[in-house]
Amino acid sequence: MAKISENQRKHVRTNSLNLSFFCTDPEDHVLAQGMGRTLNLSESGLLLETSMQMAPGQAVDMEIALQNDLINARGVVAHSSAADQDHYHTGIKFSKISSADMEILKKHL
Repeated sequence: MAKISENQRKHVRTNSLNLSFFCTDPEDHVLAQGMGRTLNLSESGLLLETSMQMAPGQAVDMEIALQNDLINARGVVAHSSAADQDHYHTGIKFSKISSADMEILKKHL
């Protein structure tokens, strides 16, 4: 897969520290939950490092810590691959985020 340079990206990326997530089925039943570390974050989604792999198309509800702010978002897994023996890198595209949380996110970008 070709790597995208910073000037080709649609949105600016920023780093975040922690994120808690819940993987859900179409009826919003929780299938799995965990903690992860965001590797980068933009207005359209994030790259998440976790100890579990997620399937493309999987719905994910997230609570993202940005310094002293906390935002909530729902997303869909775009891709997930092994980063090393114990970690996976998962790209998640936001599908639902409130306008208030988007404003907080933009403030941190």
